[in-house]
Amino acid sequence: MTSARATLESAYARTLLPLAKMWRQAADRALRDMNVSASTGWALVQVGRLGDDVRQTDLAQQLDVTQASLVRSIDQMTAAGLVERRRDPADARVSRIRLTEHGRALVTTIEAKFASLRAAMLDDVSHDDLATALHVAERLGARFMADRAR
Repeated sequence: MTSARATLESAYARTLLPLAKMWRQAADRALRDMNVSASTGWALVQVGRLGDDVRQTDLAQQLDVTQASLVRSIDQMTAAGLVERRRDPADARVSRIRLTEHGRALVTTIEAKFASLRAAMLDDVSHDDLATALHVAERLGARFMADRAR
């Protein structure tokens, strides 16, 4: 016989991937009217969140993409005047990415759209429930990171 705890754990685990996919799709829809692809929008937001002169390898890791696919995105963003790519003066093998003024303005607009999405999706979730959900997600994230490091 399955315990109530095991049933709850199973139900929780089964919701994670579909929920993450639905959240990403909603965010992608929010970007549609921005004349920017979802992958470009996500990359811009991450550059903005990670800060100027982010290492290209760190950005690829944050986006969970290969270096090769990120290079194509960065080339497109550079051509559109959204980012600049610079060599690291301390290590010429390292590329650093920074937002241009145009890119920074676009990220501000994208982040506002994401804030509206979060507000719409979470408006009826209590502060305590949201804090608990965040706590559980952070604990799971820490465990997965620890497992990955082994």
